Amino acid sequence: MKRIVLLLSIGLLAGRALALSLPDLAGTWLFSALESNGSAVNDDNILSAEMEIRGDTYTFHAGDNTAKGTVKLDASHTPAWLDLVETEGQNVGNTVTGIAERAGAGWRYAASLGGGSRPEKFSSEGEGVFLAVYKKKAVVAKPLRGLLITGGCCHDYPGQIAILTNGISQRANVVWDVVMDPGATGTQHRISVYETRDWAAKYDVVVHNECFADEKDAEWLERIVKPHRDGVPAVVIHCAMHCYRAPTNEWFRFVGLTSRGHGSHFDYAMTNVAPRHPIMLGFPATWHTPKEELYNITSIEPSATPLATGWSPETKKAEVNVWVNTYGKTRVFGTTVGHYNNTMREPIYLDLVGRGLLWACGKLSEDGKPAPGYEGKP
Repeated sequence: MKRIVLLLSIGLLAGRALALSLPDLAGTWLFSALESNGSAVNDDNILSAEMEIRGDTYTFHAGDNTAKGTVKLDASHTPAWLDLVETEGQNVGNTVTGIAERAGAGWRYAASLGGGSRPEKFSSEGEGVFLAVYKKKAVVAKPLRGLLITGGCCHDYPGQIAILTNGISQRANVVWDVVMDPGATGTQHRISVYETRDWAAKYDVVVHNECFADEKDAEWLERIVKPHRDGVPAVVIHCAMHCYRAPTNEWFRFVGLTSRGHGSHFDYAMTNVAPRHPIMLGFPATWHTPKEELYNITSIEPSATPLATGWSPETKKAEVNVWVNTYGKTRVFGTTVGHYNNTMREPIYLDLVGRGLLWACGKLSEDGKPAPGYEGKP
């Protein structure tokens, strides 16, 4: 049994050896095939074992057996060298040497047990030699719980509810609650959900797509921003930047910039000014919006980072229209784009907002893809 446990530990560690970095091995791995000493291993109990890899360490589970150890990857060789040293379990101190490479949609790993020489080919023939083929375990994540707060003047907010919730959920694993108070179509209204001080406690992210510029009470504003400052991620869209103009600037510190007006309505060119940021990896170098409303930006918070700009023929400058911000303990993604429903329906726009929401929640990978388990459902 000891040999099988150690063998499983090594096989699952093969991970993404050819990815050339230990972070690429992160995750939980399962066998799809396993050979030992020239013969297939068909024991379902063995083949159902799991290995979780974090950094240069692993934790292996097979039935009642648990083993832990360290991984050493040397990608300067072809195929890559992948070695294991067990630090906790039934084989403490044993080192296994092996080679690893890509195999179809998965990976394979050949290694020698108990200090044997490193195999030169992908074969299980020989005493103490095994060959493992493995796949990454699918991650089933609990959906993010999102709250969309909307309403106010000047926009088709009822229509935008369906566009945003459906569009984002096709791109990110989010389930929604929506608050839009009946009759709240002017510039002054106290949204009902904010009456409770812990209004955001059960949510993973709040999307603000509201427009109440003349609601200026500082105490009311503090009630809105405090949960975000304490750690609830946020997405702010279009007229949210023109809300809650209290005597303090706290709302603008929250959203990340200050805007008090906009120009005429026209289509304009958006420029990707941070192409390496995960949010912008899927955004073109330049995107021409449909007819839109470009906001004039008077100041940007030191905590904010511009991601895209739109050229204004009226102000004769590039106005920031996509950005990220750090506010207290949380992340904020913002865009001033989104006056018209036609713009919101654009796949490029929904892709952008979906990535922005995932980034705010810490669920966007560095390659611009949703973290495992947080993909949407087209």
